[in-house]
Amino acid sequence: MFYISRTRPKKNGECPIYLKININGGKASFPIKRHVLPEQWSAEKSCMKGRSQEAQTFNKYLDAIRLRANKLYNELLVSYAEVTAPMLKDAILGTNSARPKTIITVWDDHVEKLKSLVGKECTYPTMQKYRTARNHFQEFLKKKYRVHDVSVKRVDHEMIEAFEHFLKTEKGCNYNTSIKFLQNLKRITTICISNGWLVKNPFMNKSLSLKEVARPYLNEEELNRLMGLEIKMDRLDRVRDFFLFACFTGLSYADVKKLTREEIEFTEDGYWIKTRRRKTGGKANIPLLEVPWKIIMKYNPHFEELFPTDKVLPVMSNQKLNAYLKEVADLAGITKKLSYHIARHTFATTVTMLNGVPIESVSKMLGHKNITSTQHYARIIDQKVSEDMKMLSSRLERKINMNWA
Repeated sequence: MFYISRTRPKKNGECPIYLKININGGKASFPIKRHVLPEQWSAEKSCMKGRSQEAQTFNKYLDAIRLRANKLYNELLVSYAEVTAPMLKDAILGTNSARPKTIITVWDDHVEKLKSLVGKECTYPTMQKYRTARNHFQEFLKKKYRVHDVSVKRVDHEMIEAFEHFLKTEKGCNYNTSIKFLQNLKRITTICISNGWLVKNPFMNKSLSLKEVARPYLNEEELNRLMGLEIKMDRLDRVRDFFLFACFTGLSYADVKKLTREEIEFTEDGYWIKTRRRKTGGKANIPLLEVPWKIIMKYNPHFEELFPTDKVLPVMSNQKLNAYLKEVADLAGITKKLSYHIARHTFATTVTMLNGVPIESVSKMLGHKNITSTQHYARIIDQKVSEDMKMLSSRLERKINMNWA
């Protein structure tokens, strides 16, 4: 509705006209840049009195504003779960806050925020995962709905299920990878809910639990074979050394890459690596065994002279390292598909747990924030013990008369 404000009349007595918006108890108002004498205004009809040409032109302008307000209100309903009076006011005035929120724009904003926090509160791989998930979702929108973006209000349970199917069929993602991308999407919808752009949670009753997968590792015989391997090519020798360093420290690629002199401390018990995991920020305190210490001295014979921020090992890119590891595996006669992360699994199993190191100590060295993550490796050990005992039982049956009783 329109009304006149008598508080600030012009010198000629004309008063400004305001548009008043009422939506579900919420109110907003603003001047429409028109003035009228109080005696010419009909408060009952919210228009200028009379049938003069001036009155007709004036009232047509008011009608145009009403039509624009109704049109914008309906447009906002398409994009927002709830439209408020201030939102409609902003839409009429053309301010940014009333522009419809779309899922890709919200996602892009989140990626940019993560990008600005890389090295502070966020890692580059985390930012990259959100960016990849965003690209997959936009590709899904193009294929399924033939659009580049949609209102956040259109993201519902049906769309999520369709996106999961797209990931598994079109992108060839396995179950866990698909779930991780859906977790990224859930984070974006949570942002939308927190800001009031989305009311109903599209992930309600949707399970995003990951399935436990086999974690490959090198057994003792394979590890010894790799350590005893004579390699003449410098690049492969380096790759083998960096891989073995992780096998005996449990550090991930990112943590080895960033490892500096100041993160290696000398105590009465010898040298220790005391760092924080780049992925989780969890503390990792690891005593330096002989093998990794020799590797450090091989590449930094003047280790004690390093500056605190100097890198300890000249590690190459993860992509190259993993590619060269396949060549190293072939030379060592190892048929398992080696990747740098297998070294971390090897530390948790063959190097520590199979040698009697308690799971609590392994968990601390790996930098796990809770022991649940470490229990995956304990189950691997239990499985190996079971297999070893079956083999022992088979051998005993051949050597000993088991029907003695």
